[in-house]
Amino acid sequence: MKILVTNDDGIEDIGLCELVKAISSQHEIYVVAPDRRYSGFSGAVSFYQPVSVKRWPLFLGETVSYKVSGTPSDCVMIALDELVGNVDLVISGINDEPNLGDDIRFSATLGACREASFSDISAIGLSLNCDSGEKYYNTLTEFLEKLLFKWKQIKIPKEVYLNINCPNIPLSQIRGILFVPAGRCRYKNRVQLVQDMPEPAYIIHGTKIDEEDKYTDSWAVRNGYISITPLHRDQTDQTILSYLRNVKESIM
Repeated sequence: MKILVTNDDGIEDIGLCELVKAISSQHEIYVVAPDRRYSGFSGAVSFYQPVSVKRWPLFLGETVSYKVSGTPSDCVMIALDELVGNVDLVISGINDEPNLGDDIRFSATLGACREASFSDISAIGLSLNCDSGEKYYNTLTEFLEKLLFKWKQIKIPKEVYLNINCPNIPLSQIRGILFVPAGRCRYKNRVQLVQDMPEPAYIIHGTKIDEEDKYTDSWAVRNGYISITPLHRDQTDQTILSYLRNVKESIM
């Protein structure tokens, strides 16, 4: 397959490099990735400002790679419209932190996937649930190789992108894969004052609240499973849309 690879951690990040090394021998790989970390930027686009592009060989088996002075969504747009053209699949990652539950809304890893879906390109976001110590990227890349081998048989609609999260453990310890919905991922003490005078300044960084819901993405990863959650570019609530159409006369 012809695959575009990007991420939100920068083109030289080890997760992206491990991904490219793992799949470049079997697929035609193009890398278009940011020049720095863009965690938390979601689907942000650099409107009305120049975004520079530079050839940046990784020598990891890719066909060509580019470093971009913009967000992951910028990278996808520029790649599809100018640098690479149409591809079979966009893969974003490997992120070195999980993208689970409510945190999905912040993720620039998934922002790139969402941007691909708006161009009718299938996409996969890859995240490893890392903390400290050794990082088992090979657990996720070995699973990905199996997934890509059967990708055309799976027939994921192009308006859907997959959010895949993996525990940071050896492959031999993975209990399996679970197709699960996104759960909650909430925080307390989200806003902290770090400077009072002359003007107040705050830092946003809370403490995660443990959630009880079973068989969600967070629960799956916490219990040793690779979680796969399909996400849709259309955020319309079809049930409420139908309800509102039925009650519109009482509203007017």
